[in-house]
Amino acid sequence: MPSNFNFSIRTVNSIHLAFKGSDSYWESYRAGEGDRLTERFEFKQGWQTVYARYIETPLVKVTLSDGTVGWGEANAGIGPEVVCLIVNELLAQMIEGQEFENPAGLWDFLYDSQRGRGYSSGYWLDALAAIDIAVWDAIGKREQSPVAALLVPVPRKRFDVYLSGVRRATLEERVDHVNSWIDTGLKGAKIFLTGDVDAGADELDGLMRGAPGLEQWMVDTLWMCSHESAEIGKRVYGDRGVRFFECPLQPEDLAGHQELVTKPGAPIALGEHFRSRYQMEAWVQKPRALDVYQPDIGRTGFTDYMIQKEIAEKVAVPTTPHMGSGVSVFQAATLQCAAVASPEFLQEFQGGLSDRLAEASDTGWQYRDGGFELPDRPGIGVEINEALLEPFIVKG
Repeated sequence: MPSNFNFSIRTVNSIHLAFKGSDSYWESYRAGEGDRLTERFEFKQGWQTVYARYIETPLVKVTLSDGTVGWGEANAGIGPEVVCLIVNELLAQMIEGQEFENPAGLWDFLYDSQRGRGYSSGYWLDALAAIDIAVWDAIGKREQSPVAALLVPVPRKRFDVYLSGVRRATLEERVDHVNSWIDTGLKGAKIFLTGDVDAGADELDGLMRGAPGLEQWMVDTLWMCSHESAEIGKRVYGDRGVRFFECPLQPEDLAGHQELVTKPGAPIALGEHFRSRYQMEAWVQKPRALDVYQPDIGRTGFTDYMIQKEIAEKVAVPTTPHMGSGVSVFQAATLQCAAVASPEFLQEFQGGLSDRLAEASDTGWQYRDGGFELPDRPGIGVEINEALLEPFIVKG
């Protein structure tokens, strides 16, 4: 990764966006089966993780000393106002007016500023990721180059994607939804299942029967399996040819994942909960705890993504970026990283989320024929019309 990208930040600020009235992350999937709802949040029966009832996100704007503007976004759908507070009230004072040799110098400076206090993950790192993305976007615009072409000499010009989630209320509707995407050239889809392997196998079988034209299926149980059910699921889903089995056990369970990887069945994929190289390295070293590494760019930024990818590649673990709930800036950053990722995997794609900011966002990333082409645009490939952000900005 090039290191001669000297820059100075004139200003940095973050805004909290909310798209009230839009579909939730889950849409209508498994609706009414014991869900618990609050004003902003929902808990789905069968999963432990909280999700937002409508899309919320922190958007970051960086202006370099030469006036070049870059945009960043963290994957922080729960409490994005925390990222905004960290950026506006803390990080801005630390970095505005400072000269940095490259984005890695900025990332290291901010990480070092709090690492001794234990702020090595969570919202602090989410804020660093959003700023890092914005800085790379600005540098790409300054250099008149897509970010991917700054990260590696020859990025991929095109790659195919898989749909993240088939979130419809009934099996029939889910089958119809998958088939409608197959008609566009889609080659893969990931489904979200609970730790109930029997029910999961029935769901997968129904989808595979109803949509036989889909080439690849992925399974994500969102950390809800026991050790026993994970071992069974690995075998059962592997027998059905799934490309990988994602997030089977609790995210802290290093030993459990190390043991699970040795069992027969589908490859194990995870990594979205890591923010930094310091968290993930033990998981890819022997005895490794995963087969496929999935960093989330809205939590790693470009700078640490590349370092994490190199760590994984040195031990022959392939990398394919995770894509969570963000809008066009986050999605564009992820797709730039997909252009430099392991070519043997389809790239995750959140169909429908990027258009939440369609009125204010001009993106060069256009889905066609099952995938994306790297746009011939500088930076991440997205331009933001700030005047049109106003309806989505959360005040106070």
